[in-house]
Amino acid sequence: MTKKKLYLIGDPVDHSLSPLLHSAMIAQTGVRYTYEPRRVQPRELADFVAEAKAGGCVGFNITMPHRETILPLLDELSPAAAACGAVNTVCIRDGRAIGYNTDGPGFVNSLRARGLEPEGMTALLLGTGGAGDAICDALVKAGVKKIFVTNRSVYPAKDLAARYPDKAQFIYFGTFPVRHAMAESDLFINATSLGMAGMKEFSDLGFLRDAPSGVTVYDLVYEPRKTLLMKEAEKRGLPTISGIDLLIYQAVLAFKLFTGKDVDVPALLQALEGQLDCD
Repeated sequence: MTKKKLYLIGDPVDHSLSPLLHSAMIAQTGVRYTYEPRRVQPRELADFVAEAKAGGCVGFNITMPHRETILPLLDELSPAAAACGAVNTVCIRDGRAIGYNTDGPGFVNSLRARGLEPEGMTALLLGTGGAGDAICDALVKAGVKKIFVTNRSVYPAKDLAARYPDKAQFIYFGTFPVRHAMAESDLFINATSLGMAGMKEFSDLGFLRDAPSGVTVYDLVYEPRKTLLMKEAEKRGLPTISGIDLLIYQAVLAFKLFTGKDVDVPALLQALEGQLDCD
């Protein structure tokens, strides 16, 4: 029986851990699928989607820079993908390309896996790109009490906060506004590229001084595994979560969309022990 093809597309893709994760999930569940990285440059995106719809594969994940530019090429969007305006998973069904975003529910699942229930929390979200947008949507649906929204670019943060006037509050991205919001928060989320290998670092982490004891610092960056933000938070005795957690839990949801199969996450982590360098 021919194996069904799954891909990760982006430019670049060689650095991604998604093939490692999906290959392990394929091995665990025994499904007859393959999962391969495939570099697709922006000018090649439309041709790739047409190829996929014609039978070239049954689905694919998407990384930068295609998560938003692919939207006009798709036949349908899930409500979560439509709300945040970004897609990370596409399933091909009956020749139609259907886009999903698993970042938001994957984030909530990753919190619950660590015993953190979003309902009733106050969160501080830095970053309003595709992942930050999806996470905000998911946290509101999960029942957060309040979410402060900030970003280096003001207008996207204002727009996202305005989507949930009863739950979200825009604050300017500056040391003092962030410090004041942090003092009220149970969860801080870095959904920007700050601290990522090869990218700019935080110019000031002074806002951590006002973090309440026990506030969880969740950095979506996973390269390096332990960012400067996480190191500084740990120095102050604050619990931290790496972006590896989101990577795993969003991948599990994407795999379910592709194959219909549930994954035993503890067994997956055991199978990948030492390969992800995560706690």
